Order: sequence, then C-alpha cells, then structure tokens
Amino acid sequence: MACGRGFDSPRFHHSRLPQGPTRPRAPKGSRGLCFVQPTRVCAVHQFVALFPGCRLLRRTATGLLVALVAALVGCATPPPAWQGQDAAAAAWQRVTAGLDYRSFSPWPDSRVHVLRLDLREPGLRLEVSPPQARGLAMDRRPEATVAVASFNASFFDRNFVPRGLTVSQGQTWTPVLQAEASPWLACDPVQRCRIKFTDTGGAGPADVVNAVAGTPWLVRAGQVRTEADDALCAAFCARTHPRTAVGLAGQGRWLLVVLAEGRRPPVAGVTLVQLSQLMRELGADDAINLDGGGSSTLWLQGRAVMARPANEPEERALSNVVSIVQSDNNIGMGGDSDRP
Repeated sequence: MACGRGFDSPRFHHSRLPQGPTRPRAPKGSRGLCFVQPTRVCAVHQFVALFPGCRLLRRTATGLLVALVAALVGCATPPPAWQGQDAAAAAWQRVTAGLDYRSFSPWPDSRVHVLRLDLREPGLRLEVSPPQARGLAMDRRPEATVAVASFNASFFDRNFVPRGLTVSQGQTWTPVLQAEASPWLACDPVQRCRIKFTDTGGAGPADVVNAVAGTPWLVRAGQVRTEADDALCAAFCARTHPRTAVGLAGQGRWLLVVLAEGRRPPVAGVTLVQLSQLMRELGADDAINLDGGGSSTLWLQGRAVMARPANEPEERALSNVVSIVQSDNNIGMGGDSDRP
C-alpha cells in the first residue's frame, strides 16, 4: 500500500475505494510554495528528500516540523471507508406494516435506497406488471401512483422483450431472452419466494404466480462476489453504475430490494462487488442483479425517491416493474431459496 493512494478495489468493510485524484504538480520554476510530487513514500528519512528546493522549510525548524506532522498524518490516515456511521444513523423507517425503508451512503460516492418486505405480512403482496404495460416509463404507470412501492425489474431489448423467466399474476411472458442463463426470483400464491441460479431453463415452478429474472448473481448461499468474478464482465460489473437488485434473507422471510443512484456527480454508483457486499451486509442469503443504469427507479407511496442520472433526467421506458401493493387476502407464509 503506497502512501497517499486509495486502495485499488472496493471493499464494503475494509476501506477499499477507487483511487482519488493525484496531487497537483509544481509549476515549472515556482518558488513561493512547496509542491509535493506524488511519490507516495511514507518513511520519515525520505520525507526531507522531497523538499530539496523549498527554502521556506529549510530556513525554519517550525516549518519543517509542521510539514513533517502533516506528512505523518497523511501516511497514517487510510482512504475513506464505507460510511458505517451513516448507515447506522439511517434507521429503518416504517412505510406500512411489513415494509421498511432506509436510504444512506455506504461509500462517499454512493447513495442507496433499501426496501425490506416481510413476505409473511398478510396485508402486502408482490405484483409484476402485465405484458400489455411493456414500454411504459414508471411515471406513466398507474400502479406506481397507487402501490406502496414500485421498482424496475427485467433487462429488455428494444422491443421491451424481457430477459429470463417473467411471470405476471400467473401469466408467463413469451418470448423472453436468454432464459437458460438468467437467474430468477419467483413467488407462489402464498408468497413463498425462491431464487434459482443455475439450470433455470425456460420455465419456473408450476405454482409460480410472479417472477422476474436478471444477471449476474450477487450472493449465493451467503457467498459474495469477488473481483475475479467482476473481471469476467469488467465494463458492466467492475465499473460504477446505478443498480437494482433483489435478495432473500432470514430463510426466505424477507425480500430485500436495493437500488443505487449513480451517474450524477459526485454520486457515481456502485460496482457489482460493492452491491454484493451491501446485500450480504443487509442479511441476504441469496441475491441477483436486475436491470440498472437509467432503468433504476424506485417509487414509494406514489412518488419517485431516487435522483436521476445527469445524462438521463427523464424516466426511462421499461419492460416491467415489480410493485408492492396492499391486499386483504390472507397470504404470506414466507419463502425459501433454491440454491445450486
């Protein structure tokens, strides 16, 4: 680890963040200020060698002492860590019985929104928007204004054909894209939900009433993604982007929904390693990534709660959305995860 540099990869608990800007170089021939070149050395005996032409520091012991202390502080201070204090302060807010919400910044250049749904709560149920609503932006969908919460779901092509298994209130979408390679989240009539990662095929369980798919996996049997996993899809996985993800926690009792803002300086977004670690920190045993970028959007109690990307201020047309709606039916027996 070199002095003055950020760590070279993101870590949720270990202060690993993308490297920040380097220090400015001294203008040629300047004499008034002592510009430190970014040589990144921490040893005290090398410190003095950094200032051979700086008359001010050589003339006064006080100046040298101040600079030495500053250098030692710079060497001892780690790069910014994830904002655990912010996360702790951002307590869960009760939206309605069975649904909680929180928003915080786990990294300095991030902002995330989290929903936690109790799948055993009889007053709430999940609904995937029907095929006839494909191509509508969230702000044009009636369910977004009446549902307790709505968020974007499937990847899709230019004709709004979704990727992977997609089922809306028992109606299976057809055609779909890359069903065999797309892990899915599926729920049955009593809202037992499961996540399946491999050998997904083109159809889900016989009793599925709602399902959406994505790619790639984020948490699998409690295991998080690594940088090696993200290296296989570097431009999409290892770079920061707005994101949407779903996961199951507490042996399937809780559905976790995480959305990350991004592409609006200074909020960049998150990598999939970061998203994976965040999901696991929230308690997910299994989780998958859904469509992100300009598609990521969350409406809560009839209004949008996420800031849009700077390059795409208008809501994007979507293939489908998942809504959490109030129900008088006595549903909800929790769920489980189908792990490979």
